[in-house]
Amino acid sequence: MANTAAPNGFSQYSGAGSAPTYELVRMSISSSNTTAIFAGDPVQQATGTTGLGTGYITQAPAPVAASISGGSLSAGVMTMTFTALASAPPVGATIVIYGGTSTAGTANGAFEITASSTTTAAFNFSGAYTTGTASAYIFTPIAGVFVGCSYLSTAQKRVVWSDYWPGSDANSDVTAYVVADPNARFEAMTANSNTTSTAVGFSQVGQNIGFNYSIYGASPASSNGNTANGLSTYFADQYTLPANFPTGYYGQNYMPFKIIGLKNAGVGGANTPLSGINGNDSTTAYNRIIVGFNNMMLKQLAGI
Repeated sequence: MANTAAPNGFSQYSGAGSAPTYELVRMSISSSNTTAIFAGDPVQQATGTTGLGTGYITQAPAPVAASISGGSLSAGVMTMTFTALASAPPVGATIVIYGGTSTAGTANGAFEITASSTTTAAFNFSGAYTTGTASAYIFTPIAGVFVGCSYLSTAQKRVVWSDYWPGSDANSDVTAYVVADPNARFEAMTANSNTTSTAVGFSQVGQNIGFNYSIYGASPASSNGNTANGLSTYFADQYTLPANFPTGYYGQNYMPFKIIGLKNAGVGGANTPLSGINGNDSTTAYNRIIVGFNNMMLKQLAGI
């Protein structure tokens, strides 16, 4: 049976702990964080105006595109300038530069960000640079997968346990519950944010992959989270596979997840009898896959 699009984020499949907690940890969401966070959303460390962590978490975005207009090189430190982003790239994140014109082409590659603002990112650089433009993506390690929260509701005057953080209704820090076990496994629906979706197959097992909530061609347009049930609408994005993504293999080390296997794939690649359940037909678009953490805070060498 052909699958239909029904994304619900990254749901727990297995981990080093025991059901139902799978080594959940507590993290904090600032009560001033107006961005909703849904069950199954990957989350990352929130940053301030200088890119340094605040100690809170927030919903993690898909890899962030940046349009580089120029830069300056001083004492081995490159500072690239780009069109303003919604927030400063985190210090410790990776900027992957590609398509550089003029001597900006010498900066094509991956670099760890050492300082930032909403319009700049600095990193150590040993090459030559004078002028040019380029494109870039910024990859931030995720802190885990959000599964719910609790907070003192200002409207209800009691502690509320919720599948998602709605972005308001608390006047103090929100307690978030996050799966951060480095060995945890998740299942997620696949789709494509850039072109028509097809099945993710055995040839992609072992590759790294990112996520998105905007399915190409969806009508009505995809929304970022489902407020009716509190579930994520993120999916594993085919567009971020190495054969498709603009950064090519430069950026693949920094994608958040690694494909471990296909959901419901039997011996020799055959489908099991469960293939009639939506998402379990591994031969058609919107099939579900099993992933593990790749670019994640507890697994990253540089730290963030």
